[in-house]
Amino acid sequence: MYPECRKISKEILPAVRASIAQTMFSEHNYCQREIGDKLGVVQVSVSKYINKKYSKEIGEIVGYIESNKLNRNIVKSIISGEPKDEIISEIDNLCSEIAGSSYYKKI
Repeated sequence: MYPECRKISKEILPAVRASIAQTMFSEHNYCQREIGDKLGVVQVSVSKYINKKYSKEIGEIVGYIESNKLNRNIVKSIISGEPKDEIISEIDNLCSEIAGSSYYKKI
């Protein structure tokens, strides 16, 4: 069993980033480079997120995020040009929320 910080960095944070990248790409027509700039990741990572090239565990978390629309406020903040510190804080809060959820404790 992984400590919580490792779960967040290895599963939850990539899932949050993937869900944001997929939404920005498919619903708001952002290019991979723009998404990478906004999320602080390289374009290759964005390509993997968009093309769903990640582990089963990350995919399950992405599904949970998408089905509950948990990424919508973050996407809205990014699109409206909120300061990067605020966006990072929103991402941190979502990661903590998922890590503490009954859903995540089941997987």
